[in-house]
Amino acid sequence: MHAINVLVADDEPIARDILKDYTSRIPGLRLAGICKNAAEAIKALKENSVDLILLDINMPGMTGIELLKQLTHPPLVILTTAYTQYAVESYDLDIVDYLLKPFSFERFEKAIHKATTILDRKAQGENIFVKVDGKLVKVDIKNLELIEAVKDYVRLWTGDKSMLVLSTMKNMEEQLSAYPQMVRVHKSYMINIAHVREISGNLIHTRTREVPIGNTYKEIVTEVFNKYRLV
Repeated sequence: MHAINVLVADDEPIARDILKDYTSRIPGLRLAGICKNAAEAIKALKENSVDLILLDINMPGMTGIELLKQLTHPPLVILTTAYTQYAVESYDLDIVDYLLKPFSFERFEKAIHKATTILDRKAQGENIFVKVDGKLVKVDIKNLELIEAVKDYVRLWTGDKSMLVLSTMKNMEEQLSAYPQMVRVHKSYMINIAHVREISGNLIHTRTREVPIGNTYKEIVTEVFNKYRLV
């Protein structure tokens, strides 16, 4: 994969210096520009190829969130702020991560890892590889209806077909973290929301299966489906 072009937008000189330093310490990141406000960031986005913005929220003239709402096709975004009250609003903007100042290099590195994972997935296409009977099998995410925990295995359902994979739900959840359409709805189930036909009480009906909603996942399920206007 090519170098990841990073744009920094922050009105604080110290914050800009820290982000410049942190970016320089991670191989594969290239600083595409440093901006003091949203207007400079908009200009930089027009003039440069940008894969990721490290974006402050409270900036003079226009906030980082107002900037994002203006962009038709924004790059990936990691928000950097000293304020916690924007976390809920930022969720609706599909940001990669929300860094609360002051944050350590290790926390920054973790956020960058999330971004690179998403970019890698996009470069590869919507596919994952799983090991089945000693062979690596490619699975197209759009065809993956749901994942079911079966003791020490997980079963991947693609329509009326399934495959048994030696893995855990936690591992699958991590592997699929770059795909927002894959949602954990129960300790034993993860579903692809594109395959949901309806929700009835505590049951999710996919195209071929019926999946329960776990008590600890109800809030997450409601939040996700409200976002996609399915409930």
